Amino acid sequence: KQSSFREPRLLVVRDPKSDHQPVNEVQAVNIPIIAFCSTDAPTSFVDIAIPCNTKSANSIAVMWWMLAREVRRIRGEDVRTQPWNVMVDLFLFRDPNEEEKQPSEQGD
Repeated sequence: KQSSFREPRLLVVRDPKSDHQPVNEVQAVNIPIIAFCSTDAPTSFVDIAIPCNTKSANSIAVMWWMLAREVRRIRGEDVRTQPWNVMVDLFLFRDPNEEEKQPSEQGD
C-alpha cells in the first residue's frame, strides 16, 4: 500500500506524438498538458504548446532549461535582473559508459 500517493496536477511532455499514451490517459482525467511541439505534432489534447525542435537533444535540453528557469522566476526564487547560474549542460543526458570510453580512446 502506498502511504502518500498524490494525483499529478500537470503533465509536461517532450513530444505529444511520441508520448501519445500518457497524453491520452491524462486527458481522460482532465489534467492540463504542456507539450514541446514541432510543426507536425498533434495538439488536439495539449493545453499549452511550446513550439521547438523536438528532434534535437540539445534543443530539448534548452527548452527544459528555459522552462525550469521560468518556473523558478514565477515562484519568486530567482530575480529577472540576475542571470541563472545553472548551465544548460545539466539538462543533457550523458551516458557514464561513454565518458569512460573517451579517455581510453584519446590515449591510444
